[in-house]
Amino acid sequence: MIQNITDSRQYKSDAAILYERGLQTPDAPRFMSSDGTNGWITTTWGEFLKNSAALALYLKSIGAGPGVKVSIFAKNRIEWTFSLMAIHACRSVFVPAYHSNTPHEAGYIINHCDAQVLITETDMLPVVLKALPDIPNVKNIIVMGTQAESYRELENKAIFFNDALSAGFAMSESVADEFKKLVDEFNVDDVAAILYTSGTTGRPKGVVLTHRNLYENATDWINTLGSLIPEVRVDLLWLPMSHIFGWGEYGLGNTLGFTTYLTTPAEVLTKMPEVRPTVFMSVPAYWEKLYLDSINSSRDENAQIDKLRELTGGRLGFCLSGGAGLKREAKEFFLKAGMLIIEGYGLTECSPTLTMNRPNDFDFNTVGKPFPSVELKLSSDGEILAKGPNIFSQYYKDPEATAETFAEDGWFKTGDLGEFNEHEFLKIKGRKKEIIVTSGGKNISPQLIEVQFKDDPLIEHIVLYGNERKYLTALITLKEAAVKSYAATIGINFSTYSELINHTSMRETVQKSIDRVNRNLASFETIKKFYIHSGHLTVSEGFLTPSLKLKRNRVCDTFKKLLDSMYEETK
Repeated sequence: MIQNITDSRQYKSDAAILYERGLQTPDAPRFMSSDGTNGWITTTWGEFLKNSAALALYLKSIGAGPGVKVSIFAKNRIEWTFSLMAIHACRSVFVPAYHSNTPHEAGYIINHCDAQVLITETDMLPVVLKALPDIPNVKNIIVMGTQAESYRELENKAIFFNDALSAGFAMSESVADEFKKLVDEFNVDDVAAILYTSGTTGRPKGVVLTHRNLYENATDWINTLGSLIPEVRVDLLWLPMSHIFGWGEYGLGNTLGFTTYLTTPAEVLTKMPEVRPTVFMSVPAYWEKLYLDSINSSRDENAQIDKLRELTGGRLGFCLSGGAGLKREAKEFFLKAGMLIIEGYGLTECSPTLTMNRPNDFDFNTVGKPFPSVELKLSSDGEILAKGPNIFSQYYKDPEATAETFAEDGWFKTGDLGEFNEHEFLKIKGRKKEIIVTSGGKNISPQLIEVQFKDDPLIEHIVLYGNERKYLTALITLKEAAVKSYAATIGINFSTYSELINHTSMRETVQKSIDRVNRNLASFETIKKFYIHSGHLTVSEGFLTPSLKLKRNRVCDTFKKLLDSMYEETK
């Protein structure tokens, strides 16, 4: 059980917390990272402190300081943790680029934020080299990883991460003491980060967050959910630290003393039985995979629950789902197994959380109640408006977008539609800009319908269409491996995947899934026609954001001719 941290208005920085833990428990494990085979490399709190301190000294020597932008463009790895801590120790501004960004996208973020230092890795160098003409402000590049041919093309701007560490260690006989001097200069109103929202439309916007924004939200977070954090704090972190969800998990571990195992999206579920985490945070897809694998393992509910405990390692005490809505059936199943999955609601602009279900006060049909320091209300058209010390102040170098997102009385316009039930729980109804208005004047939130297909064994994505039309249609992509396995089971012969998805039996199967959902919808909300696309909606093709949210406008624009053809009258 964690004590309420109501005194966090003292605003102790992450770096200050690290300094204390690094001295008090230097040999305790903070991170476990892959050794490249099947083993783990331990990084203690003492090593975390010293490496972060050495890197901070090096960053200071090349110009990092208050307000200086330092961008990280890499996948999660142990050097990430040192880098983020060192940036903040220097009072510099952390600006992540997503590892999935194209050269153009990464170049835009790194250039727009005026980054002077770029920390990247060898795997990202081909992208960095293509982006170089777009990032003239970058004077120094620190490369995590091993030697690579492309490293030579960075001219005189680059240094390997380990060499930067060595240089930092050489600057003082006690890097920890020098780190303490930096920590003492901390200012809570410094800008901590500029996080570029992945954006479902248009260019990403840089959300400016101060340390005060983040600490106020963290205080609410811990005071609200601290009772769920077990005494044994073993965390399995796979969420990208370039996203506020993953960064928040990293920060929580620093504050509460987690031992964090760093893993990848591809390996996280296979590592769970080995690591046996007590803390796990994830987007819904992974919770739903655990749920489906469990219920499909047996017809006996007790056996299903045993399977879930086997898959998760049997020690999960704190479970958090975010980024999108998790199906009620999955949450109810986990609860039967003694695992309460907590859901909330927030945005990057809110540092990030606005509402949360509580351990003893939750409603699975909602995203919970507002945090103590957060005020919420609904506009006349149902948009969720927010106020609080966690709310950002501006989009970087974008006064027009900033003005548009705040009401005249200072309330932040979230862009989401919601409603409060009789017990003051908030329910999300969809994105305001994504509401479909039919030719009959009916307003439809596509997300509320699309989410009902999330546990379908064959449907990967479904995108509804029908603005100013008489009825709804849908673009559908399927889970290719599952579809081929299903085809073999029912004896469908096919030469190509395109032939398979258009087979009569396959279309009938998809229609049954649509009929299942349609039965629970109003007539104007039902899907009348659909098209199965042989490809997939991916981040690389621009159909999903790096956090896997659908770019609806991009999808509908790309497939407009095809979607419109479903409304052509039959002669």
